[in-house]
Amino acid sequence: MTNSAIALLRASLIAIFLGALSAQTLILPLLIAESVSIHPEVAYLATPYRWVVTAGIICLQVALACIWILLSKVQRQRIFENSSLRWVTTIICASAIATFLVLGLGFHLLAIVGAGGPGVFLMVAGTVAFGSAATWLLVVMRNLLASAIGLEAEMRAVI
Repeated sequence: MTNSAIALLRASLIAIFLGALSAQTLILPLLIAESVSIHPEVAYLATPYRWVVTAGIICLQVALACIWILLSKVQRQRIFENSSLRWVTTIICASAIATFLVLGLGFHLLAIVGAGGPGVFLMVAGTVAFGSAATWLLVVMRNLLASAIGLEAEMRAVI
């Protein structure tokens, strides 16, 4: 991977991280305040839902940090080490946790509270489907990385 591609990816990671941070600290409180003013009957859900959404954003930030570390390993040509598997596993866990948070929040909102309509259901279902697919894709990619690490170790032994 070229240095310019790595620099572009890092700039993208920084932009996404800063966007997530601003969503976490600025946009989310404003959205919650607006929702509470429109629907005061569910104001008691504002704080727990905020913490769940914040936890989901933290999962994204953890994954971004892991990708940054993996990019550093690529740049140093050290990606095919066992320590890389740890970072990919962390990304998989963050993706799975975020997906379960969306599923739990959607289930609570739709089935227990009885709020939201078909649009909310479709949004939750789509997000859970995408999150599940992304998590399973990451599992497959992790297994490919593990195979590549093993093959490189065999090549080193031969050489």
